Amino acid sequence: MSIHAVANLRTTIDHYLRRHQISFEIDRDGDFALRQGSTKVFLRPLRWGDDQTIVKLFAPVAVNISHISLELTRFLLEENHNVLFGKFSLDFAHRAIWFEHVLLGDSLDADELLSAIISIAVTADKYDNQVAKYTGGSTFL
Repeated sequence: MSIHAVANLRTTIDHYLRRHQISFEIDRDGDFALRQGSTKVFLRPLRWGDDQTIVKLFAPVAVNISHISLELTRFLLEENHNVLFGKFSLDFAHRAIWFEHVLLGDSLDADELLSAIISIAVTADKYDNQVAKYTGGSTFL
């Protein structure tokens, strides 16, 4: 794989977002950050294996969580079974719960990317207050 594959994917994402007039910024980690309603969706172009790229999309559901209970983990696992697109993940290192999804970067098209952004944002927004009640965390970054 060319060392430029992730850079090319980054250019493609930038083009799709601009073409659809979606405002974004590049955060300190180099991720695309998009405000969608009351949440923020991050897009992270990555290399996957030796010869492919992916786009990891993720949005905070709860941050600064103070505890993780059995009830919370059960709730998240049950909801992972029910959601059609994406998954909840626990991030112990950053004391956060994310809703995330991954798309193949080499065959990424604009409609797929925009649908994924909307789905991630809507789902994170739908669950943020409910999950924060379990964690003692907040829904804001």
